[in-house]
Amino acid sequence: MDENIQNTDAAAIEEEIKGGFFASLIDIFLDPSKVFKRIGTGLQWWKAFIVLAVANAAITWYSLPVQRHLTSLNVRGLSEEQLDATLHQMESFGWLGVVGAPVGLLVVFVIIAGLVNLIVNLTSAKSNFKKTLSLVCFTGIIGVLEQIISTIIIHARGIDTIEAVSDSVVRLGPAAILPEATGLLAATLQGLSVFQIWYYVVFTLGIAAIFRIDIKKALIPAIVMFVISVLLIMVSQSVTGMS
Repeated sequence: MDENIQNTDAAAIEEEIKGGFFASLIDIFLDPSKVFKRIGTGLQWWKAFIVLAVANAAITWYSLPVQRHLTSLNVRGLSEEQLDATLHQMESFGWLGVVGAPVGLLVVFVIIAGLVNLIVNLTSAKSNFKKTLSLVCFTGIIGVLEQIISTIIIHARGIDTIEAVSDSVVRLGPAAILPEATGLLAATLQGLSVFQIWYYVVFTLGIAAIFRIDIKKALIPAIVMFVISVLLIMVSQSVTGMS
């Protein structure tokens, strides 16, 4: 009797987590707990990374006209020949960005996974770098969706309507309430977009489920990642002149 119950439970669990990679692309939005279980049983990170790399390269390419327009705004006063030369040089580097985007993304993900795995290792004996990297990649799909939506919105508004760098930023959260905010406040609000909050919630739940630690401990790496994210946004704002 007990054996039958165990077999039934095992079959139910197997049925729940089956579906693999393609199902996980949808389940990370609809039922992330299934993705966590698949990662726990060996769902590989590189498949999700390929999707992210292709999407990131496409977003970078689709954003080139925006960067071209912003460059033309920043170099007013140049002759037509000088402007054309500047834009041509920018486009050349832009294509390098498209090609290099996946490499940069991989480096960032490996660093994040390493940092998170180090923190998890302090609270759980079940820490595993590959599983952490898989979680980083699959939850990263949520962030990519935000980038796709933001890029579509910018193009829908019309590139010609952009008069400053701030016009090229889509605010999908509390940052929309205080668009004039600057510095740390602006970076914090931008880091708390609807999709970023969604990402941190799923990521925290994933850490707790995969490595079997409580939510409070799982929050630690998520908070560290948020702080790093805010700092990076501040650096980006400083470089682009939005601070």
